[in-house]
Amino acid sequence: MKFEPNTEPELPSKTRLKQDATDLQQLGQKLTTYSAAILRKLPLNDVLISAIEEYNRLPNSFGARRRQLQFIGRLMRDLDYDAVINAIDNLENAHLRKKKKPSAAKLLCEAILESGDAEINAALEKYPQLERQTMRQLYREHNRAAESSREKFKNKLQNYLQRQITS
Repeated sequence: MKFEPNTEPELPSKTRLKQDATDLQQLGQKLTTYSAAILRKLPLNDVLISAIEEYNRLPNSFGARRRQLQFIGRLMRDLDYDAVINAIDNLENAHLRKKKKPSAAKLLCEAILESGDAEINAALEKYPQLERQTMRQLYREHNRAAESSREKFKNKLQNYLQRQITS
């Protein structure tokens, strides 16, 4: 009798299955920190979103949240783990890009505080709704102020520009 090599595909080990289940639970735990609006942008089904919302409503009594998290992990077995991770990364990266990009008001404020009247005149040409007197007053107050209180006037100027430019 000849020995034939095993042609069946190898089944994952018990350790690997447990690790996969733990990974899904951890991803589920991360998903519980997001709002419903963000969850709907991810490739998740409605049952899973409902389970996550239920988790957030539960008190942490008698392990209710732990059991719900296990349930979320079980629901996530049907999802494409990599697609969900990629979607989360894309959302977080978009949020960081949006957060890192300085606003036009912030850039204009810094330019005004650096260059003074020349930059105020350039700002008035670009944004005619701005008031020269207000910008010059905030610029002067910033320059006259002690180093410790300059940030206050910088914020005032930036807030003024933000309100005027976006409206």
